[in-house]
Amino acid sequence: MLPSRLLPSRSLHRIIVRSFLAVEPEKIEYVHPLSQIVLEHLESTQSNFVTAHGLDRGLRLQRDGTFEIRFPSYEIDRARIWTSFDKEEKKHWLNCHKGDLVGRYMLQDNKKPAWHSDSKSTPEKICDAVDAMIERINAEEPHTK
Repeated sequence: MLPSRLLPSRSLHRIIVRSFLAVEPEKIEYVHPLSQIVLEHLESTQSNFVTAHGLDRGLRLQRDGTFEIRFPSYEIDRARIWTSFDKEEKKHWLNCHKGDLVGRYMLQDNKKPAWHSDSKSTPEKICDAVDAMIERINAEEPHTK
């Protein structure tokens, strides 16, 4: 089980440092464990995508532990990838908006009991959601340029 309060890992520090945040990485107190899994997966297996799309400079960490990564075109079309928590549904989401593409991937449903049967672990499901989102963005890319 992941602790409820995490400091960013060393690899996450590299993402944060590369993003030129206004907040110094040493002063970041909390990154939600689900957001941390997304960010570390982006860095470890999708770094080419991150760099190619200029996302290595658009990270913003929110006080609630979620994040937003803005595409360089953010000021024009609000293109971004972000995590969020729906308090009513008790669900954590990975969200994407780029051009005509708007998508949502559920990261975790807190209404389900922890012991509900699923063949994949939470980190595996999150990594699959990140990969599916990137595949979708890449598939739409020729249509949005």
